[in-house]
Amino acid sequence: MVKIGIISPSVEFTRIAEEVSKQTNIPVFIKQGALKRGLVQAKNLVEQHGVSVIVARGATAQLLDEKLSIPVVKIKVNGFDLLKTFKQAQQLGNKIVFIDSKENYHNYDLKLLEELFSIQIILRQYQDERDITNHIKDVAESKIASVIVGTAECLANTALKKGIKSYVVDSAREAILDALNQAVETYYLYEKEKLRQTHLEAIISYAFDGVIATGFEGRVFVYNEIAEKLIGLKSTEIIGRKLEKIHHPFLQKLFGDGKTVEKKIVSLGSQRFVVNRIKLAENNESFVITFQEVNKLVQLDGQLRRQLHNKRFFAKHTFNDIVHESVIMKKTIMIARKFSLSDSSIFINGESGTGKELFAQSTHNESLRKEGPFVAVNCAALPKDLLESELFGYEEGAFTGAKKGGKPGLFEMAHQGTLFLDEIGELSLDLQSRMLRVLQEKEVMRIGGEKIIPVNVRVVSASNKNLKRLVAEKEFREDLYYRLNILQIKLPPLRERKEDLLPLINHILTKNNTSIESLEKRLLYELLAYNWPGNIRELENVLERIVVMQHLSPDDIRDVVFDDPVNYYEKSPSSKIEINVGSMKDMEGEIIQSLYEKYGGNKQEVAQLLGVSRTTVWKKIKELEEDLMA
Repeated sequence: MVKIGIISPSVEFTRIAEEVSKQTNIPVFIKQGALKRGLVQAKNLVEQHGVSVIVARGATAQLLDEKLSIPVVKIKVNGFDLLKTFKQAQQLGNKIVFIDSKENYHNYDLKLLEELFSIQIILRQYQDERDITNHIKDVAESKIASVIVGTAECLANTALKKGIKSYVVDSAREAILDALNQAVETYYLYEKEKLRQTHLEAIISYAFDGVIATGFEGRVFVYNEIAEKLIGLKSTEIIGRKLEKIHHPFLQKLFGDGKTVEKKIVSLGSQRFVVNRIKLAENNESFVITFQEVNKLVQLDGQLRRQLHNKRFFAKHTFNDIVHESVIMKKTIMIARKFSLSDSSIFINGESGTGKELFAQSTHNESLRKEGPFVAVNCAALPKDLLESELFGYEEGAFTGAKKGGKPGLFEMAHQGTLFLDEIGELSLDLQSRMLRVLQEKEVMRIGGEKIIPVNVRVVSASNKNLKRLVAEKEFREDLYYRLNILQIKLPPLRERKEDLLPLINHILTKNNTSIESLEKRLLYELLAYNWPGNIRELENVLERIVVMQHLSPDDIRDVVFDDPVNYYEKSPSSKIEINVGSMKDMEGEIIQSLYEKYGGNKQEVAQLLGVSRTTVWKKIKELEEDLMA
């Protein structure tokens, strides 16, 4: 149904528009108003009646065109309309004020009207209602004329209040008729454009499916290549024909009863399809139909699941997450940052709980591969057979229980990224052989497969064992050891960086919603004196235990908090240290650093031992840090 709105400038205009509507059978919704009031009325027509085109006149039409998102058909005030109005006004005086929109300035010849009626026309132009009011007020005060002619209905009431006679220019019947006919044409063009836009949006939404779209009368105008392949008919056989009239079993099933359906299963022989049929409007035969083979959907679902699985493989930590203050950790992080920029394999050696995976993730996030996946596996956590299938993947039917379609291995999933192999020393010798080949050839073959899959992976491995000793004992392949250990990061245990204890304790307690100030001094002393054989992991466990148990008596601290309080308290430091022979400055720096770390960052004890002032020790430590960061 055509829905046209009219914003009338006057009562007479409304009367004529209603007559024209009845005679032409063009349904209209009419509201009276001008300028801002006309805009309010137009918005009401759109919201309440769903009109798609507005007819208006002069400055009001211009305002609506700027503010509304639907088409506006503009009726212009012509010379014939002015001629009739000025003839009426001329009977009341030969000086006439003409109040008109600025938009109409070049639309008519006022000089000709002055000569024709022997009158003087004083032009006043308006842009909004305020201008009209000011012009009428000025006419009343100056008494320059006794009659006003205007193109806006709102001036009549204002002029009447000021005691001035006024005439509103009305449009001729023919102008209104022409505007309504133009509005009907505009309506259909606008609705077709909306329909086309809706088609495009629906097509884009189902771009990977077979797509058939029909127009206003049900004739096919979209028939994509996927639809051609699935149905077996060329587009030249379909385009332009009514879909419901095409005698083809599959097309008839796709059209069905012509109602909207979503994810309906339609069978054609041995094939099954998922069909979406969207009717775009109730008053026409316009549809968008999309369809896809069920087998393809299952395959895509599997691919999507694997992609989503890969999305979980990311490194969340960076070097900025490593809490430290000690010189030895600053040096270790500096080395690790430099190694990150290389693409060579990295081996991280350190005791359990020293943060090997934290360093592995940090090196990945600072490398050129940071946009790729970070895949981590603990080689000690899986049985040999399961670890092999996890690392290298397998084909369908490779062994009993193998998933249908097979499964990619971690090397494949880490393509263009980093593979972190924790506890690498636990790998069996035969798995070591397979891994060596992957690292050398940069390609992998799944278990039970025949296809070679190229992989581009950087390997970061870690162990708390001495791999060189394992090589000597024939428990680890020497060639694999040198392939993995191109760059080595040695993580110091917590007992060798006691100055990091306080910031670590504070950081861990903050994560547990408490603070270091809440610890009793005796307990804090015990924490700082403890040797921490389990390193940071043990420290986290102990602090969580403290938070849970809250108030402890001093006598219970050692027995309740620590796992082995007898054996793991810091013994008195040995009076011997080892340094490398070098320049006096280098040896002096190494002595200062070794003693500083051995005495847990206690500058006073180091100063007393060396027989120098505490300030001297502080300056030496500062120089070492500056040399390290240079």
